[in-house]
Amino acid sequence: MNPPVKHAVLRLHFSSAQAPCLDSNSQPVATDEALQRLQTGDAWAALAASGEDVGALTNWLMRLRQRVGGRLPGVIVFLPDCASPGAMAALKAGADALLPLDSPPALIRIQLARLRERITPQPEGGLRLDPGLELDSQTRSLRIGDQHLPLPTQQFHLLWTLGARPGEVLSTQELRLAMDVPARARADTVHTAVARLRRHLRPHALDQRVQTVHGAGYRWAAAAEPTDDSATT
Repeated sequence: MNPPVKHAVLRLHFSSAQAPCLDSNSQPVATDEALQRLQTGDAWAALAASGEDVGALTNWLMRLRQRVGGRLPGVIVFLPDCASPGAMAALKAGADALLPLDSPPALIRIQLARLRERITPQPEGGLRLDPGLELDSQTRSLRIGDQHLPLPTQQFHLLWTLGARPGEVLSTQELRLAMDVPARARADTVHTAVARLRRHLRPHALDQRVQTVHGAGYRWAAAAEPTDDSATT
């Protein structure tokens, strides 16, 4: 039996809204379920429709930001009037963007693409991991001293995302987004990519720098950071 499909974008409808947003590619869910799934990384964005009374929406946004620390996920809010005081309240509470309630699907897709780019910018230029250790986006390779290690695109994006935030635990959903993994891909796609990246790094004694933090995600460890009981390689 195949695992259930994970939807990357959720759709919420608060009671004050006269109608939901018009995006059929997202999954409609209740507010509490959305809060849980966004927190656990089962989705990376939410489309939240509200009416002029944004009290329930702003409370939900604040609960979400408290739980996930403000980085992920992204939230696009749909309102009857995007210039109203309620719209400003939604932005202050943590909404990433505002759109009219009757926005067409094409406009919603464009805004989601912009939001995704803000959340996971594409690699550009070089990224220094350590002295003598640098990623090059032009060649998609890792420079190790005088050597250059080419990496497949997906693994390069994985290492870039981890290396850009050293020591920080990144969820599998964040890494799926960075690697452009489709929502319908297998649930173990990130785990498989991590294993392949480690195999590429092992001849250079760098594989243990990619650490698994059980129940949370993965991280790129600093050079002098030992592997502790909460992380395994």
